[in-house]
Amino acid sequence: MFRLEFMDQNAVRFQDGVARVGDTKKAHDAFRQAINHTGSKSKTQVVRALAKQMGVKQALVRSGLAVRRANFDKLEYTITASGRELSLKVFGAKQFGYGVRAKPWGNSGRFEGAFIFAGTPGSGQPVAGGHVFKRTDGSNSTPIEKLYGPSVPKEMIKDASADAFTRIADDLPGRIEHEFRRLTNGVVG
Repeated sequence: MFRLEFMDQNAVRFQDGVARVGDTKKAHDAFRQAINHTGSKSKTQVVRALAKQMGVKQALVRSGLAVRRANFDKLEYTITASGRELSLKVFGAKQFGYGVRAKPWGNSGRFEGAFIFAGTPGSGQPVAGGHVFKRTDGSNSTPIEKLYGPSVPKEMIKDASADAFTRIADDLPGRIEHEFRRLTNGVVG
C-alpha cells in the first residue's frame, strides 16, 4: 500500500499561505486538491511501471488497485493492491514438446514438464480453460498443481513501481504551492 498524506511539516511551511487565504476551508481544499492531483499522477506512474515490471497490460494492473482519495475528513491519498498470483495463462503461455513457455515478469521462460489443460467440456467438472499445470513429482499418476506468475500486491512495493511512487510524491510541496498561488492570485507566504 502506498500512502500520500498531509504532514504537519507542510502546515508549518505553508502557514503564511493559509493566513493569506484567510479561510480555513479554502486552505483545506487547497491541500486536498494538491494531494489528490499528486496522488493521481503517482497512480498513473505506478500502473505504468507495474505493467512493465510484471509483463502484463495496464488494464490488468488497474483492476487490482483500489484508490481512496483525500477528502474533508482525511488529507490522505491511498493506493491499495489486492489479488493473488496471476495464472501463467495471462502471460501468453504456449505449449511445446518440452513443456510450456510463458513471459511472466516480461521475460520469456521455459517451464519444463508443464502442460496447458484445455479442459473437458461436458464432463461435469469446471473447465480449466488454458491454465498451466505441472505434475507434483513428475510421474503421470500424481496430482497436478497450477503454476503462477507475479501478483500485483507483491510487485507494487518493489523496484520500479515503488520508485515511481516516491519520485512523484516528492512533487507534493510544489503542488501545494501551486494551489495556494491559485487561491491568492500568485502570492504565497
